[in-house]
Amino acid sequence: MRKLSLSLLTLSLGVALLPLAQAATTPAQEHLLEQVRLGEASNREDLVRQSLYRLELIDPNNPELIAARMRYLLRQGMPPGRKKSWND
Repeated sequence: MRKLSLSLLTLSLGVALLPLAQAATTPAQEHLLEQVRLGEASNREDLVRQSLYRLELIDPNNPELIAARMRYLLRQGMPPGRKKSWND
């Protein structure tokens, strides 16, 4: 019973702190993510590629970066598992 209450406490703390972890993006990251969205909307793949490159330098494990990278690779016709050099 004690193990169950400890698990529930841990789960509730994790859920409570999740928005704080997601809000930890810097203004620079927000600007670059907006640049990615703008580039996607206007079909400016060069803008998307440059913004993704810079975002990857700041935080390569950002979930929004990973999602944007997958969208970029799919638009380019590359399988998402393939490693892509942003300098190409």
